[in-house]
Amino acid sequence: MRNNLPFKVLAIVLALTVWFLAKQEEKPVQVSFFAPIIFTNLPPMLQVSVNPTQVNVAATVSQRRSSSLNPAEIRMLLDLETARPGTYTFPVEADNLQTPVPLNIERIAPNQVQLVIEELIEKELPLQARYSGQLGAGFLLEQIEIVPPTAKIRGPRRLLDPLSQLMTREIDLNNLDSSIDMLVKIDLPSQEFQIVNQGIDYYSAKITLGALPVKKRFDNVPIYFRNSEYVSLINPSTFNLFLEGPPEVVNSLNSSDVYGTLDLLEYVPGSYQITPKPIVPRQVSVLQQWPIISLWVKSTPLSDSEKQENQRLVEGLTIPNPSSTEP
Repeated sequence: MRNNLPFKVLAIVLALTVWFLAKQEEKPVQVSFFAPIIFTNLPPMLQVSVNPTQVNVAATVSQRRSSSLNPAEIRMLLDLETARPGTYTFPVEADNLQTPVPLNIERIAPNQVQLVIEELIEKELPLQARYSGQLGAGFLLEQIEIVPPTAKIRGPRRLLDPLSQLMTREIDLNNLDSSIDMLVKIDLPSQEFQIVNQGIDYYSAKITLGALPVKKRFDNVPIYFRNSEYVSLINPSTFNLFLEGPPEVVNSLNSSDVYGTLDLLEYVPGSYQITPKPIVPRQVSVLQQWPIISLWVKSTPLSDSEKQENQRLVEGLTIPNPSSTEP
């Protein structure tokens, strides 16, 4: 009997230990954490926003399982399978809480959240370049072409419906002195927009520069008659032009490339003050011309030979280069 005493004492100690551990196991641990709200089964082409985006959960968990509780793995799931566009108050319930270990939920705050569900649409919009900066000296911007010229965007109907175009992010043209292609990004006006992938890897801007126009004065520009039926005299027989155009065109012009014409078809004998019509290359603009020309249409008809031979103006001209019929 006495020989069994140590074993009896050991059994009592083990029983007490098991009892103590069991008591410790039964003692719950208080926990509190924030659980993000996650949506499940959201129908396509719908977008949802929630306020607030997380809820505070107070709960108890057994001490043994408390070491396995990771708040980052806890989520509040809201099933939106039957959702329709609109604004709703959605209840937050303990049954919707996803946790890695069993919890005894004591409180969820708030117990409901506000949902705004919106319809998403897709829209293809033209792209316009936004740019800044001073070009290199002597150059002007002729064109910026965005390639491809449109982008397909997805976003809430209330934001996307009013849009008629999209802008690129700002293109820096400072000191640019040659035409160039460069990559550009689209400046989406809302974080709720996204570009729909259509197999387009990138957008580019084809920037075309031209030379600034130059100005040049031409003196003693000859004047020719058209449709002359009578002997006609002008004074002066030349005029002056101030032209503007592309450097390669204007700088190549000489006095034989520009002239003026007077159409005398409707002029009967008499005296007139008239402005010649400048004849210049198509790319060139006339900024100024002077002086006004004095025209005298005599009553003497021109002979056929005079018309054909482009006879010089007859007596009375005091200037060295008389006008002639335009060839």
